[in-house]
Amino acid sequence: MSDLSSRLRVHAARLAVVVLPFAAAPVAAQSQADADLKAISAYTLTIPKYKQYLDASVNVATAAAKDPSLEARFEDFGNKSLSEQIKVMEGVPQIRSAIAATGLTTRDYVLTQGALLQAGMAYAMAKGTGMPVDSVVKKAGVSRANLEFYQKNEAEIARLAKEAEARAPKRPDADDSDSGETAE
Repeated sequence: MSDLSSRLRVHAARLAVVVLPFAAAPVAAQSQADADLKAISAYTLTIPKYKQYLDASVNVATAAAKDPSLEARFEDFGNKSLSEQIKVMEGVPQIRSAIAATGLTTRDYVLTQGALLQAGMAYAMAKGTGMPVDSVVKKAGVSRANLEFYQKNEAEIARLAKEAEARAPKRPDADDSDSGETAE
């Protein structure tokens, strides 16, 4: 498993906090989470955007491989609001230019990531539990179009992700023989 894939999975798990409603969150935090959820749900996924997102992710991984000190700037990144995530990325010239080189804005990159996570989680919930799509859409606040996009393109999404992973730089300390992952 590549380090990029591991980092994206860890980031995706952290981002779940942003896309799922909180039962007992303080009002201000709940309000921000609701706004983030609405922004993510309003963002429409497409295969061209997904390809740009993957290219940007490879570029970001390449920038991080060239300058390992960048990693520290993303401490607790997944716990930040969408606007805070965008601000952090915009504040790192190497990351901003890595994303911009693909034609995406930093905002599009963050929203694509959130929408993919949200749609993927909702699709897995519907597929794994047999819960009707209407129920998943209503309970999770996910975009029906994005859920259907994920469902229709599941194989292509996986194929393109695997190709991007192969293009991403390998970290010198990554052990390719390790098939398991450690939780953070």
